[in-house]
Amino acid sequence: NNTTGDRASKFDLNLCDEQGQVCVWIKGFSVRVLEGGLHASETPPAAFPSETAHTPHLGTVMMTPVWDAVKVGQKQAFPSSTERIVFIGGNEKDSNALLRNYSNRCILELNPDDAAGTIAEKLEAVGTIDHLIWIAPPNPVSFLNGENLIEDQRRGVLQVFRIIKALFHVGYGSKSLGLSLITTQTQSIHKNEPVYPSHAGLHGLIGSLAKEYPTWKIRLIDLEAGCDLSTNVIFTPPPDPAGRAWAYRGREWYRQRLIPCRPPQVHQTLHRTKGVYVVIGGAGGIGEVWSEYMIRTYQARIVWLGRRHKDAAMQAKLDRLAALGPAPWYIVADSADEKALQKAYEEIKGRFSRIHGVIHSAIVLLDQSLAKMEEERFRAGLSAKVDVSVNLARVFQKEPLDFVMFFSSMNSFLTAPGQSSYASGCTFKDAFAHQLSKKWPCAVKVMNWGYWGKKGVVSSKAYRERMAEAGIGSIEPKEAMEALEALLAGPVNQTALMKINNYEWMD
Repeated sequence: NNTTGDRASKFDLNLCDEQGQVCVWIKGFSVRVLEGGLHASETPPAAFPSETAHTPHLGTVMMTPVWDAVKVGQKQAFPSSTERIVFIGGNEKDSNALLRNYSNRCILELNPDDAAGTIAEKLEAVGTIDHLIWIAPPNPVSFLNGENLIEDQRRGVLQVFRIIKALFHVGYGSKSLGLSLITTQTQSIHKNEPVYPSHAGLHGLIGSLAKEYPTWKIRLIDLEAGCDLSTNVIFTPPPDPAGRAWAYRGREWYRQRLIPCRPPQVHQTLHRTKGVYVVIGGAGGIGEVWSEYMIRTYQARIVWLGRRHKDAAMQAKLDRLAALGPAPWYIVADSADEKALQKAYEEIKGRFSRIHGVIHSAIVLLDQSLAKMEEERFRAGLSAKVDVSVNLARVFQKEPLDFVMFFSSMNSFLTAPGQSSYASGCTFKDAFAHQLSKKWPCAVKVMNWGYWGKKGVVSSKAYRERMAEAGIGSIEPKEAMEALEALLAGPVNQTALMKINNYEWMD
């Protein structure tokens, strides 16, 4: 209320003469919901991972991602004016705006279908490269135009994957290199702003790349739509050794972090007794756990969609669940193929008059370093998230659903080395779900799972030992289902669940 003297100069004031009110616009201010209130004896939850000395308690932690306004400054320009710059993407206006202070520069034209070998030849023709700048192409006009969203991967994350492979081919894998990459509004910084998910997968790829190649100085920036590049704003923030993104909105820089949140008390649920639920990838470990919970608790009628044909192991799962209530109905369908998913949908509607919820639990995890990974392998991991998410939205868009649940991963934030395709798929999936929540009338939720050590594709002994050494514990089914109920019942659309045994993983 103190708007006099020096303090008043910090605000833009609009006087509302009719009612005598003063409206204050505070730049960089944000509001977060603390579920369950805060007792006088408690302190607010600390940032996590933290840039302060505070850390959360050990044990199972439920978190939500937020973006905080930060001050940015660096002593030296990055890149410096003397470096050899190669520019890819954007348009002539973008290149002129960004490179006007760089005389030693080259604009490299790439086609969407240029293979890594072709790109390597073009890079060799350029000569020595000190810094490469890549700008993502424009976003598709129609959000639910699946062909555009899927096709845009060729011009976005897949093109960058090929550029990386080409750089390895011409010898930069063992050299120091500057790399600046720019996307437009792929991240949800403010609650009500639109998100363009086409190139959100790039954020997962770059996070993994930065950890695999620490000699590369990588800067990833997400600009707001319509940002004027003539201000050279992208040269302001420094590179990040973890490949985390800088977001630019309203002349402010933002950084993402996770903060612990207290789950709300569940007084009601979006689950229906004897409701009908379709689980893409339902025969997997987490899908099986969720199905068992729903059958036990709600006598739910579950439909599993999967690519593989029913075998003895799957039949054993179905028989076990049949002893608890209605057995899941398994349909062979590759949900990355829109026609196959549409056919499965029509088959489901032939048996049930209505579908109450859809769960995206599909995963293809193909761990491998970027140096060794072939494009086909990278595409497989990406498609399980990108193509399936887009096809789900197109096929089920007219169904009066209660909710859609996207099972994602902590890899959206950790972007582990050796898991670039999985991390890319997860960051796309999260952004896609955020925008879908703005378009659809039903609840659209994202759960970023931490480590499941007893179920799922990473339940092997080798993974368990690796996670234990890193201080990460295994999520238990009971606590996982409680977290899902809280997510569905609460106001937040995205949460992460992780069990922390010690803080070594934060290193």
